[in-house]
This record gives sequence, C-alpha cells and structure tokens, in this order.
Amino acid sequence: MKPYPPAILFDLDDTLISFEGVAEQAWEICCQKLIDSHHLELPFSVLLNQINETRKWFWSDPERHKKGRSDMLAARREIVKIAMRELNMRNVSLSDELADNYSAYRKELITIFPSTVQTLQTLRGQDVRLGLVTNGTGAEQRSKIDRFSLAGYFEFIFIEGEIGFGKPDIRIYEKALSTLNLPSTEVWMVGDNLIWDIQAPQSLGIYAVWNDYKNEGLPPNSKIIPDKIINEISELV
Repeated sequence: MKPYPPAILFDLDDTLISFEGVAEQAWEICCQKLIDSHHLELPFSVLLNQINETRKWFWSDPERHKKGRSDMLAARREIVKIAMRELNMRNVSLSDELADNYSAYRKELITIFPSTVQTLQTLRGQDVRLGLVTNGTGAEQRSKIDRFSLAGYFEFIFIEGEIGFGKPDIRIYEKALSTLNLPSTEVWMVGDNLIWDIQAPQSLGIYAVWNDYKNEGLPPNSKIIPDKIINEISELV
C-alpha cells in the first residue's frame, strides 16, 4: 500500500457498515414468518428465490435504482408485489406486510464492521482528512451514521438525498475535491461498488480502492480495474 494520502473519501454501506450483507438473512426470516403466520401453501424456497430474482432485476437498472433508493420502503413494496404477482399472489396487504417486516428487521440486523472504528481512528491519528460520500436519503443514512457514532470522524458528509445528486455522478466527487481544496491525485476513494466508488472517481484521477468485502474478486472480464483491492478497510492501515 502506498503511503497515506492527505485525504480519503469513504463509502458508507458495505464499506464501513454491513448493509447488503444482512439482506439475505432478513429476507429468509421474513419470508418464513409470512408463510407460517398466514399458513400459506407455498414452499419457502419458491417465495425466497422469486424475491431474490426480482430484487436483482429491479436494482439492475440505473434509473430504477436511483428512483428506488429515494424511497426504499416504497421500492421494497414494489419488489415484493412484483415477485408475488409472478407467483399468482395478488394480495397487496400480504406483499406490503412482507416488505415492511423486511425493512424493520433488516434495520435491526445492520452492524458496523469490526475494524471500522479502529481504522478511522488510526487514519485520523495520522492527520489524514476524511470525508464520507454515500447515496440514499438523508434520513436513512443519517440514522445509520448516528447509530454507530461515525459523524465525528469525518470533515464532511455528503449524502445524495441532501445535496441533490450522488454517485456515480462525478459532481459529488468534484464537490468533495473542492471542499478539500486538494488535487485529485492527493485523494483516495474507498468503496464496494465498482461503478460508483471506482470507475467514477478514477475518471477524475482519484486513487480508487475497492472494498471486496465478499472476497469474490473482480467479475470476469471486468473493464473496471481498481487501483487497489482490499477485503476490509483495516488493510488501509
């Protein structure tokens, strides 16, 4: 790893906290709960697989993704409604119940990665300036930041829902560079999304570190090549 830069930008979800990593567990629990509580004659695996396929389809489209993350509760209701419709289940109250239970339970399961606090403390102790750049609504992202007492580590926090644009729009990185008053060559970006956190900042000359927290490696024939790959942010120090 190269010496510490003057500043590092961090993503929030699945970089500092485990967000997507708890999704599967939450869906499994909530699908089983729905089947049991309503005595549905539907195999658990069929419902879960259909929801997972629909989730993948829904979030694969950039425009749907942008609209969906502006209201996650509504997006999850839509995903479940579509999935259950594919299974010839058109009971909206049931689909909303599953989506809302998932939203609540997933919120409970979100955890901070074990190395996050020590890593941020170490970087601050080395006088590295830190910024947080995250997509999502202000209310949802601030609740996570407050829950894990992360705000104090960052010089600034840019949230898509608060400033009006987000990753991969390069304006959010240009705003970060302007706030830091540093050239792009003196700033790193650390995140888990290859397009949002790697390709976008690299287009401005920012050194991009991919947090491969699933330890899966780059997709085959990936056209996006991070400057550095880590499996957890403690590797930065």
